[in-house]
Amino acid sequence: MNSTDTRERILQNMFLDIRKHGFQGLRADKVVADMGITKGALYHYFGNKQAIGKAVIDEIIRPNYLAFYHELDQSNDNPIPRLKEHLDYLSEQATDEDVTLGCPLNNLVQEMSPLDEDFRLRMKNIIDLIQQSVAAALERGKKAGFVRAEVDSQAIGRFFFSSIEGSYSLGKVSKSGAAFKSNMELLKTFLDGLEKP
Repeated sequence: MNSTDTRERILQNMFLDIRKHGFQGLRADKVVADMGITKGALYHYFGNKQAIGKAVIDEIIRPNYLAFYHELDQSNDNPIPRLKEHLDYLSEQATDEDVTLGCPLNNLVQEMSPLDEDFRLRMKNIIDLIQQSVAAALERGKKAGFVRAEVDSQAIGRFFFSSIEGSYSLGKVSKSGAAFKSNMELLKTFLDGLEKP
Protein backbone atom coordinates (compact mmCIF):
# COMPACT_ATOMS: atom_id res chain seq x y z
CA MET A 1 0.00 0.00 0.00
CA ASN A 2 1.50 3.34 -1.00
CA SER A 3 1.61 6.50 1.09
CA THR A 4 -1.39 8.05 -0.67
CA ASP A 5 -3.51 5.01 0.18
CA THR A 6 -2.34 5.11 3.81
CA ARG A 7 -3.15 8.79 4.13
CA GLU A 8 -6.60 8.28 2.59
CA ARG A 9 -7.32 5.36 4.91
CA ILE A 10 -6.31 7.42 7.94
CA LEU A 11 -8.43 10.36 6.79
CA GLN A 12 -11.49 8.20 6.12
CA ASN A 13 -11.23 6.60 9.57
CA MET A 14 -10.81 10.02 11.20
CA PHE A 15 -13.96 11.20 9.39
CA LEU A 16 -15.93 8.20 10.67
CA ASP A 17 -14.71 8.77 14.22
CA ILE A 18 -15.56 12.49 14.07
CA ARG A 19 -19.01 11.61 12.80
CA LYS A 20 -19.59 9.36 15.81
CA HIS A 21 -17.85 11.36 18.55
CA GLY A 22 -17.48 14.91 17.25
CA PHE A 23 -14.20 16.66 16.50
CA GLN A 24 -13.47 17.40 20.15
CA GLY A 25 -14.11 13.75 20.98
CA LEU A 26 -11.68 12.54 18.32
CA ARG A 27 -8.84 10.43 19.73
CA ALA A 28 -6.57 10.32 16.70
CA ASP A 29 -3.99 8.11 18.43
CA LYS A 30 -6.66 5.52 19.24
CA VAL A 31 -8.04 5.58 15.68
CA VAL A 32 -4.65 4.84 14.14
CA ALA A 33 -3.82 2.24 16.80
CA ASP A 34 -7.06 0.44 15.93
CA MET A 35 -5.95 0.59 12.30
CA GLY A 36 -2.57 -0.92 13.16
CA ILE A 37 -0.72 2.27 12.24
CA THR A 38 1.80 3.98 14.49
CA LYS A 39 1.28 7.42 16.00
CA GLY A 40 4.46 8.50 14.20
CA ALA A 41 2.93 7.56 10.85
CA LEU A 42 -0.15 9.63 11.71
CA TYR A 43 1.91 12.75 12.37
CA HIS A 44 3.91 12.12 9.21
CA TYR A 45 0.73 12.94 7.28
CA PHE A 46 -0.99 15.35 9.67
CA GLY A 47 0.96 17.74 11.86
CA ASN A 48 -1.74 18.00 14.52
CA LYS A 49 -5.39 17.38 15.28
CA GLN A 50 -6.46 20.66 13.66
CA ALA A 51 -4.82 19.57 10.40
CA ILE A 52 -6.85 16.36 10.51
CA GLY A 53 -10.09 18.30 10.96
CA LYS A 54 -9.32 20.70 8.13
CA ALA A 55 -8.40 17.83 5.81
CA VAL A 56 -11.67 16.07 6.65
CA ILE A 57 -13.59 19.23 5.73
CA ASP A 58 -11.61 19.97 2.56
CA GLU A 59 -11.06 16.46 1.21
CA ILE A 60 -14.10 14.48 2.34
CA ILE A 61 -16.99 16.74 3.28
CA ARG A 62 -16.50 19.48 0.68
CA PRO A 63 -16.31 17.27 -2.46
CA ASN A 64 -19.12 15.01 -1.31
CA TYR A 65 -21.47 17.89 -0.52
CA LEU A 66 -20.67 19.90 -3.63
CA ALA A 67 -20.73 17.10 -6.24
CA PHE A 68 -24.45 17.48 -7.00
CA TYR A 69 -24.26 21.27 -7.01
CA HIS A 70 -21.33 21.28 -9.46
CA GLU A 71 -23.54 19.27 -11.81
CA LEU A 72 -26.44 21.65 -11.18
CA ASP A 73 -24.18 24.58 -12.11
CA GLN A 74 -23.60 23.03 -15.55
CA SER A 75 -27.27 22.40 -16.29
CA ASN A 76 -29.71 24.58 -18.22
CA ASP A 77 -32.58 22.14 -17.64
CA ASN A 78 -35.55 22.89 -15.45
CA PRO A 79 -33.93 23.04 -11.98
CA ILE A 80 -37.02 21.93 -10.06
CA PRO A 81 -36.97 18.25 -11.13
CA ARG A 82 -33.20 18.14 -10.58
CA LEU A 83 -33.52 19.53 -7.05
CA LYS A 84 -36.33 17.05 -6.32
CA GLU A 85 -34.18 14.17 -7.61
CA HIS A 86 -31.45 15.25 -5.20
CA LEU A 87 -33.94 15.19 -2.32
CA ASP A 88 -34.98 11.68 -3.39
CA TYR A 89 -31.33 10.63 -3.33
CA LEU A 90 -30.88 12.02 0.19
CA SER A 91 -34.03 10.21 1.31
CA GLU A 92 -32.73 6.92 -0.08
CA GLN A 93 -29.61 7.26 2.08
CA ALA A 94 -31.56 8.26 5.20
CA THR A 95 -31.69 5.07 7.23
CA ASP A 96 -32.44 5.31 10.95
CA GLU A 97 -28.75 4.64 11.64
CA ASP A 98 -27.57 7.26 9.17
CA VAL A 99 -29.77 10.10 10.43
CA THR A 100 -29.04 9.20 14.06
CA LEU A 101 -25.41 10.10 13.37
CA GLY A 102 -26.58 13.37 11.84
CA CYS A 103 -25.34 15.36 8.89
CA PRO A 104 -21.51 15.45 9.05
CA LEU A 105 -21.36 19.07 7.90
CA ASN A 106 -24.14 20.24 10.21
CA ASN A 107 -22.60 18.39 13.16
CA LEU A 108 -19.30 20.19 12.66
CA VAL A 109 -20.99 23.55 12.06
CA GLN A 110 -22.82 23.26 15.38
CA GLU A 111 -19.77 22.03 17.28
CA MET A 112 -16.88 24.01 15.84
CA SER A 113 -18.19 27.34 14.47
CA PRO A 114 -18.06 29.03 17.89
CA LEU A 115 -14.63 27.55 18.65
CA ASP A 116 -12.46 27.79 15.55
CA GLU A 117 -12.69 30.59 12.99
CA ASP A 118 -10.76 28.68 10.32
CA PHE A 119 -13.14 25.74 10.62
CA ARG A 120 -16.12 28.12 10.48
CA LEU A 121 -14.93 29.85 7.33
CA ARG A 122 -14.21 26.56 5.55
CA MET A 123 -17.70 25.29 6.35
CA LYS A 124 -19.33 28.63 5.53
CA ASN A 125 -17.72 28.51 2.09
CA ILE A 126 -19.30 25.11 1.39
CA ILE A 127 -22.72 26.34 2.54
CA ASP A 128 -22.42 29.57 0.55
CA LEU A 129 -21.58 27.61 -2.62
CA ILE A 130 -24.61 25.35 -2.14
CA GLN A 131 -26.95 28.29 -1.62
CA GLN A 132 -25.48 30.19 -4.58
CA SER A 133 -25.77 27.13 -6.81
CA VAL A 134 -29.48 26.71 -6.05
CA ALA A 135 -30.12 30.44 -6.49
CA ALA A 136 -28.26 30.56 -9.82
CA ALA A 137 -30.13 27.48 -11.10
CA LEU A 138 -33.44 29.12 -10.23
CA GLU A 139 -32.39 32.31 -12.02
CA ARG A 140 -31.53 30.29 -15.13
CA GLY A 141 -34.88 28.57 -14.73
CA LYS A 142 -36.64 31.94 -14.68
CA LYS A 143 -34.95 33.04 -17.90
CA ALA A 144 -35.85 29.76 -19.58
CA GLY A 145 -39.48 30.02 -18.48
CA PHE A 146 -39.42 27.08 -16.04
CA VAL A 147 -39.59 29.05 -12.78
CA ARG A 148 -42.06 31.76 -11.77
CA ALA A 149 -40.63 35.25 -12.24
CA GLU A 150 -41.50 36.44 -8.73
CA VAL A 151 -39.48 33.72 -6.99
CA ASP A 152 -36.77 35.16 -4.71
CA SER A 153 -33.94 32.88 -5.80
CA GLN A 154 -31.50 33.92 -3.08
CA ALA A 155 -34.05 33.36 -0.32
CA ILE A 156 -35.01 29.97 -1.76
CA GLY A 157 -31.34 28.97 -1.96
CA ARG A 158 -31.02 29.64 1.77
CA PHE A 159 -34.35 27.99 2.57
CA PHE A 160 -33.55 24.86 0.53
CA PHE A 161 -30.29 24.23 2.38
CA SER A 162 -31.75 25.14 5.77
CA SER A 163 -34.69 22.79 5.25
CA ILE A 164 -32.41 19.86 4.52
CA GLU A 165 -30.17 20.55 7.49
CA GLY A 166 -33.09 21.15 9.85
CA SER A 167 -34.56 17.85 8.70
CA TYR A 168 -31.29 16.07 9.53
CA SER A 169 -31.45 17.57 13.02
CA LEU A 170 -35.03 16.38 13.44
CA GLY A 171 -34.08 12.92 12.20
CA LYS A 172 -31.08 12.83 14.52
CA VAL A 173 -32.95 13.77 17.68
CA SER A 174 -35.85 11.43 16.89
CA LYS A 175 -33.58 8.65 15.55
CA SER A 176 -35.94 8.38 12.62
CA GLY A 177 -35.15 8.21 8.93
CA ALA A 178 -38.90 8.45 8.33
CA ALA A 179 -38.99 11.92 9.91
CA PHE A 180 -36.28 13.09 7.52
CA LYS A 181 -38.00 11.53 4.51
CA SER A 182 -41.34 13.11 5.39
CA ASN A 183 -39.75 16.56 5.40
CA MET A 184 -38.08 15.88 2.04
CA GLU A 185 -41.50 15.11 0.58
CA LEU A 186 -42.84 18.40 1.94
CA LEU A 187 -39.86 20.25 0.50
CA LYS A 188 -40.52 18.65 -2.90
CA THR A 189 -44.13 19.89 -2.72
CA PHE A 190 -42.83 23.37 -1.93
CA LEU A 191 -40.52 23.24 -4.95
CA ASP A 192 -43.42 22.25 -7.18
CA GLY A 193 -45.01 25.58 -6.30
CA LEU A 194 -42.04 27.45 -7.77
CA GLU A 195 -42.62 26.13 -11.27
CA LYS A 196 -44.27 28.32 -13.85
CA PRO A 197 -47.68 26.90 -14.82
